[in-house]
Amino acid sequence: MNLFKISTLLCLCISTSSWALSDDTEQPIYIDSDTQNLDIQNNIVTFTGNVILRQGSIDIRADKVVVTRPKGQEGQEVIDAYGKPATFHQIMDDGKPIDGESLEMRYLTATEFLKMTNEALLIQDGSEIRGKVITYKIDEQKLAAQSGDKKRVTTILQPAQLNSNKK
Repeated sequence: MNLFKISTLLCLCISTSSWALSDDTEQPIYIDSDTQNLDIQNNIVTFTGNVILRQGSIDIRADKVVVTRPKGQEGQEVIDAYGKPATFHQIMDDGKPIDGESLEMRYLTATEFLKMTNEALLIQDGSEIRGKVITYKIDEQKLAAQSGDKKRVTTILQPAQLNSNKK
């Protein structure tokens, strides 16, 4: 298969709405990795080895990223990232960074839904949430965390953030 066909398939498999808020969704996605494998019949692209995915302010680092387009439908991509840990960083609309990490991440582009599983951690403004599973509905900015294995969800709120919420 020639390079043009591979590049075209790769572009079709990745939606510009992934992992984003505001104008990040309007930016191109760049993925660097040691290797990539395409399964054209099943609409799956697998990136392995020091994977770096960037789109606007979004930066995802993982050992492996799998991009799937179910039934070939554009805008319906499922992005799975795996690492020890896989990390993500994004600058929010208010200019503040949000950072996350977990052993597994799944992002559904159609619904802008992020799920971090196994040793999940989300940090913003120095405050942090730890749990077995953290889900984040990006467009609505709604977060939920769950515990597991006889552990509890741990949240640390910084005083400056608490005081700004009282105003």
